[in-house]
Amino acid sequence: MGDRIARSISLVVSACATILLLAIVAFIARESWPVWSTYGLKIITGTDWSPLANPPKLGLGTMVLSTLWVALGAMFIAAPLGFSGAVFLAEFAPAWLAGLIRPVLNILTGIPSVVYGFVGATVLVKWFEVSFQMASGESLFCASLVLTVMVLPYIVTTSEVAIRSVPAEYRQAALALGASRPYVALRVLLPLAKKGLLGALILGFGRAAGETMAVLMLAGNILLLPTSWFSKGEPLSALIALELGTTEAGSLHYKALFAAGLVLLLILFIMNLILTFLRKDYSRTVRKN
Repeated sequence: MGDRIARSISLVVSACATILLLAIVAFIARESWPVWSTYGLKIITGTDWSPLANPPKLGLGTMVLSTLWVALGAMFIAAPLGFSGAVFLAEFAPAWLAGLIRPVLNILTGIPSVVYGFVGATVLVKWFEVSFQMASGESLFCASLVLTVMVLPYIVTTSEVAIRSVPAEYRQAALALGASRPYVALRVLLPLAKKGLLGALILGFGRAAGETMAVLMLAGNILLLPTSWFSKGEPLSALIALELGTTEAGSLHYKALFAAGLVLLLILFIMNLILTFLRKDYSRTVRKN
């Protein structure tokens, strides 16, 4: 009886979440449709953003590339650190130390993003300016570093759960055959926990790509095509935050910002789809073996 009630509640919550997500996507798509119907895919491929020009130029390509630099850059740093931290907590950390680290990770997830951005702007940016004699230390790289700190707790926590969920028989069998604990962790547990680790990457990328305040304070907010990780740029989330409050409701510029939001959702959907496919492909491989 209890299991049936739990399943029913889970089904209702899942259905409500799905309906809410579809409603949000439908609303953004409806608001941005005049722009899509006029400009088509040039919105994504174009690199000139001049919504007040005559005629308006609404290319989001520069912001899309900045978003990918920031989010993928953060994941490039956070993924190995997060997986390493999860292995340490799950397999090597003494109980007292793990008991101290886990609450700290929980606290880090609750710190407002504006605090991360403020610390990054006053410490990290200034360090780059002083150390490398730069006129301005803001860059996509700075934004990625701060985003790394922001997504790291999610990756560590989710990955640790995935590693701990591996049946103990695999660990015991490997140790009985003479394998060392580091070998067991890296060559046995991590491959078996791959599905959960990919889930951690999905969660981390979504957090990094959708972050606004910290990115707004650190990326530089320059509408130039970024040529490297150390360039300044303006990700999609920063563009929307900067310009939505200054545009006339119902104008083409206003509609174009909704198009930017839809493009951001599309990026998140594509990345989630790729990682979900990898998870399912791995599950099929495990079942065959």
